[in-house]
Amino acid sequence: MAGNITMIKEGSYRLRYRDFSRNVEAGSDREAERLLAKFITEIDSGDFSQPSKVTFNEFVKRWLRDYSEVELAPKTIVWYKQLLEARILPVFGDKKLDKIKPVDLIAFYSSLRTKHKYFKLYGDGKREELTSQGLSDKTIHHHHGIICAIFEKAIKWQILKGINPAHHVDAPKVERKKANCYDLDQTTAMLKALEKEELKHRIAIMLALTTGARLGEIMGLEWQDIDTQAKTLEIRQASQYLPGKGVFLKDPKTETSKRKMSVHSSLLSLLEAYKADQQEKGFLCADNNRLFVTWDGKPMHPGSMSKWFPKFLTRNKLPRLKFHELRHTNATFLISQGIDVQTVAGRLGHSTSVTTQNIYSHYLQSKDQQVSDLMEEMFSQGKTKKDMK
Repeated sequence: MAGNITMIKEGSYRLRYRDFSRNVEAGSDREAERLLAKFITEIDSGDFSQPSKVTFNEFVKRWLRDYSEVELAPKTIVWYKQLLEARILPVFGDKKLDKIKPVDLIAFYSSLRTKHKYFKLYGDGKREELTSQGLSDKTIHHHHGIICAIFEKAIKWQILKGINPAHHVDAPKVERKKANCYDLDQTTAMLKALEKEELKHRIAIMLALTTGARLGEIMGLEWQDIDTQAKTLEIRQASQYLPGKGVFLKDPKTETSKRKMSVHSSLLSLLEAYKADQQEKGFLCADNNRLFVTWDGKPMHPGSMSKWFPKFLTRNKLPRLKFHELRHTNATFLISQGIDVQTVAGRLGHSTSVTTQNIYSHYLQSKDQQVSDLMEEMFSQGKTKKDMK
């Protein structure tokens, strides 16, 4: 039989045919095979056999079902749906897929820069019409990205012939901003202020500051990820929250985000004190082994730290900084100390060192200038000594 079936777990299968995928529930392998046969028939002789009649909205539904909901992370899917429902589908939803031209996309992006109506999508499916004063080029670039991806898949699935219309439109240029972070004096002041805070907050900040881990990765840590003998910390998973689903664990951002790194003794001592404090309060729970839990042992909401952090900074009259920018502070400190980019990339969980170079190009240029100054000083001293002879 064409196509293939992969068992994800007991009772759950992934069907694949050509470039289409779908996750299904089945009580047996035989039932899964019947569902695959139905899936193949639907693709080969379904509503998409006449591309000229397919609307953008009809294809988006299939794109979400057979691609996004199979291949993408839950948070990404929610974000895509919000972009589509808010502005893209109200404009292009009823248009035939093959009738949307580059000029239509250009006009759409221009309208997003000015005052316009849009819809806000809530978790219960309700929509509210609101008014926007205009979007930034970065946000418009996100809209362009999802439209481009949808048309690309329509062509790959042979539902649309020709060239992707989004390829003929220049995506809004987004200026890469310098990664914001604290300098050494600001970091020292923050650490001093942290001494008055709860242990859980001190631990979260220290983990971000010393390991460069993302917030979701920190909130997904479990006690078995801390090896006090080897003095290592392992990132295996991330904690995430979605309306209607609650707090759940997922794989980190990329495969290279799974990593093990060395940690210093003072952080391990703080972690031991934190664990003892949690045990004394009875917070540790048998059904999960998370570092960060609520009073009843349930996993803490991953956004709770990012909400607490700016209030902490304001109370202590410290400069504004996002929690994620503690990660930037970690990276720039390592770079300033001469740690090579490959090592920094590995600790941050970047897929390649190029990602690190792109994000921290300003700081790397600064280090490069230091090398230039050092060389000039060295050769100037050599020339002076020669002249003195």
